[in-house]
Amino acid sequence: MRMALVLLLVLAVLVGCTTPPPEAEFTVVPTAGHAPMEVQFTDLSEGEVDTWEWDFDNDGLVDSTLQNPQYIYNDTGTYTVSLTVSGPGGARDRETKINYLEFATTCKADFVAEPTIGEGITRVQFSDQSTGEITSWAWDFNGDGIIDSTEQNPTYVYRRDGLYSVTLTIAGPYCEDTLTKTRYIEITRCPT
Repeated sequence: MRMALVLLLVLAVLVGCTTPPPEAEFTVVPTAGHAPMEVQFTDLSEGEVDTWEWDFDNDGLVDSTLQNPQYIYNDTGTYTVSLTVSGPGGARDRETKINYLEFATTCKADFVAEPTIGEGITRVQFSDQSTGEITSWAWDFNGDGIIDSTEQNPTYVYRRDGLYSVTLTIAGPYCEDTLTKTRYIEITRCPT
């Protein structure tokens, strides 16, 4: 047994042991959200690795040489990320994940109406003044919890006197917000 082990060691020295080249792989948390967003990159490369080169925004520049870096994405957009790893003897491998990260801004609901005071049957024009990347609008013009319109800038006809609360709910790829203006529309009876 001892003789076999010695022979294996001698054979390994004579033939030479080669280290397989590294294989680049990584993961990111989170991959989507609101900018600015801090992102944790985790190296999952296999094989012997002695250098890491991260390109966080596909501009061809090395943004970090840490194994498991963090990076803050300040701007909205979709990002391609690359990791190049090197092993002993200069063996290299690259993993590129195209359109892997997507960050949007937050959104904030806001609106105005004209007029806000009327007599008798009154047509009111609502104007969305929300900010952010918005793809849907849901309006409740009389505070009854029922969606009355999904247009961005709708009109609504008030047919009865009263004080009306108005709610706008907006949504986008990564955000949602709701604004209620209580007792915002005042409709009175026509003088007789």
